[in-house]
Amino acid sequence: MKVLTNHLGYSTQYPKKAVIQCINDEQPDNFSVLDANGKPVLEGKTHHAGKVAQWNKGDFWVADFSTLKEEGRYTVSAEGKDCHAVSDSFEIRTHLLTMKMLSSVGYYFKSQRSSGEWLKCDTCLPFKGDRPGSVDAHGGWYDATGDYGIHLTHLSHSTIYNPQQIPFSVYTFFKVHDLMEQSGNEQYSMIKRRMLDEGSFGADFLMRMQAPSGSFYRSINRKDAFGAVANSRSIGFEYRRSSDQFSEKASTADNENITDENYETSLRSGGGLAIAALAIAARHYYPSQEYASSDYINAAKKAWDHLNTNNLKYTNDGKWNLVDDYCALMAVTELYITTHEYDYLLKSRDMAERIYSRMERQKPGMSRLYVIPGVPFHHASDEGMPVLALLNYAEMEPDKSRTDTAVTASEEIMRWKFAITDRAANPFGYPRLETAHSGVINNQFFFPHRSAVEPWWQGDNARIASIASASCKLSKMTADRKLANRCLKMAQDPLDWIMGLNPYDACMIEGYGKNNISYFFNDRYDFINCPGGIVNGITSGLEDEDGIEFITAPTDAVADNWRWAEQWIPHASWYLYALALKQE
Repeated sequence: MKVLTNHLGYSTQYPKKAVIQCINDEQPDNFSVLDANGKPVLEGKTHHAGKVAQWNKGDFWVADFSTLKEEGRYTVSAEGKDCHAVSDSFEIRTHLLTMKMLSSVGYYFKSQRSSGEWLKCDTCLPFKGDRPGSVDAHGGWYDATGDYGIHLTHLSHSTIYNPQQIPFSVYTFFKVHDLMEQSGNEQYSMIKRRMLDEGSFGADFLMRMQAPSGSFYRSINRKDAFGAVANSRSIGFEYRRSSDQFSEKASTADNENITDENYETSLRSGGGLAIAALAIAARHYYPSQEYASSDYINAAKKAWDHLNTNNLKYTNDGKWNLVDDYCALMAVTELYITTHEYDYLLKSRDMAERIYSRMERQKPGMSRLYVIPGVPFHHASDEGMPVLALLNYAEMEPDKSRTDTAVTASEEIMRWKFAITDRAANPFGYPRLETAHSGVINNQFFFPHRSAVEPWWQGDNARIASIASASCKLSKMTADRKLANRCLKMAQDPLDWIMGLNPYDACMIEGYGKNNISYFFNDRYDFINCPGGIVNGITSGLEDEDGIEFITAPTDAVADNWRWAEQWIPHASWYLYALALKQE
């Protein structure tokens, strides 16, 4: 029997729980929270949650101690007939966790800035393939532990799974600054400056990545993880119907005519969030050696003018879908806030209406959101973004009836998400998702192996942190107190999971907690994870979508555990956003 907790601690005002993992049929009926002197300060009954799917990780019980709000260091003791276990110690604090982790994860980004020989190459990048010319695209953050490329998105051949990478990270630093500013907490003074520093660094990089068309170049590619750096980097293109990410030649390569659009982004493949990032950057004074605030906003407006008209030329299927809608809504919301130009308000209303049109009522007050007809929205990294886009729009919308509509839509989407999450035994409160295969809708815990982007699949830490972010935002804007309380739980559970409250008792943040996973690559450990970075995380089983896996050492089946152990910037970005929204 083992008592699992958040390794880094809990905030005073948010839900708090421990999960008791029982392997040998133990029945821990009672629990106590003990202070640093071993004195009980809270006692209660555990809740039996049961076994989970095909995880084969034992039977689970939950000890909820949310009513404990006094700061201090504690342990949780679980007891039953012939069984007893005590957790590691943890803290409950106001602000401490937020400040410490905003600082640490922010420093992770600084460690990932392109520098040295990579930076030198990036000042004069050729285009991959036949496109002539070169680009000075220095700056930006390396995408992942094993990928020193720099990407606005790396799945632009996908119809519905485009992750928002560099642009969302830039956007996040400015949003985190603003959320800390709104808190009125003077202790955030230096962290705010550092958020602006990192955001401005990223905004300058986006300026260099803007193409003459007004769109943005999608990626700086690197040929070989172990190859010499010189002459190995280029502005990359993406095949429209498949990716060469896992092979030397994409399956459609011989059938595709590569044009300028293949090198550049659609709204859903990084363009929309790049516009949002530059628009919000224009509202913040911070020294740049190259650009003024007016440069940022002019670049954002140029990009919007071009992509709003020409977006279909850049997509893989020639159609708009939900991902385009919410990325566009993020863009025009920030453009309106910065410029107060009425046309952007009209466009934001149009994009919000597009999102509403993709909702289908399932039960009273609950709606399923579709990404394309027949496919429920699910996403490997940004599943909370449609709701955040609607709520950010609602905050700036001057028409109260339209604000109320956006909030109501967000409530309906999240109620359905909660219903899916609560449909199965789920002691950790892990956000479950809906997928569609051959016209059949399935419910599961983790991103599926089989999808339009296979063989790409990985852990969900960005996805679940994005849902925590959306939940926290909605908890502050809904008038439904029952829903607000459920949102607070979903704002906490995914972050607990990332910070160690999971069946592997492993903190996903390098250098914090215990049982940090190591990234191995063909039995080598060259790509050592960086402190403050967040790994991909836990997945379903290798052969069983209802199972669970977290591979920490080489096996006959797995010589490269990137799916679980590689750090990726969207995980860190969403974690930062969620922490800033949760601050007390």
